[in-house]
Amino acid sequence: MIRTPTFKLAAIACSVIGLAACGDPLGVKATVAVRFDTLSVYAMSGTPLTYPSAYNAGTGVVMRVEPDIAFDIAFDLEANGKVRLIPARQVSATRTIGGLPQASPRVGMVVVKGTFESLTKAPGSGSYKYDSSLVVIPGEAVAVEVASDACQFSLSQQLYAKLVIDSVKVQTRRIYFRATRDPNCGFRSLTPGIPKS
Repeated sequence: MIRTPTFKLAAIACSVIGLAACGDPLGVKATVAVRFDTLSVYAMSGTPLTYPSAYNAGTGVVMRVEPDIAFDIAFDLEANGKVRLIPARQVSATRTIGGLPQASPRVGMVVVKGTFESLTKAPGSGSYKYDSSLVVIPGEAVAVEVASDACQFSLSQQLYAKLVIDSVKVQTRRIYFRATRDPNCGFRSLTPGIPKS
């Protein structure tokens, strides 16, 4: 069969039309529903080391502050009862995974206007202050961006979440909070269900 320039042109045109008909051929679809949790931790200072004082936004788990730095945010109490949110790199710039030192995850946080409930989509990347502590009072909504290990093989390295401190028991140094997280890498939805975009 002889392939003419006209045949090649027609083949290219068909390919382009086929890709256009399929939408974005490289588009990534979310597969996991947004998660909501009601949790509690203890302040890092003034409590036993065995108490959970940190939160992993990728897994939604509270945990102890340990050398493997498997968390994203640690919690502490100020003298005035406000809560200090401490990103992983402020606790330690490096962590140990499999016996090898690695950089701790980058975490960005920002207090947002409105309530926890009204924040339905995490702000874009330019909105966050990275690897800096944030002091908040109960009721202030915080958006979180994490360079997550769960996303190391994805097109986007970020996971997004929000949290709000509900209450503090100063006597026991316990902090109660709610968190919503989108476990789909690069997606910023903070509403129930599987994100559409």
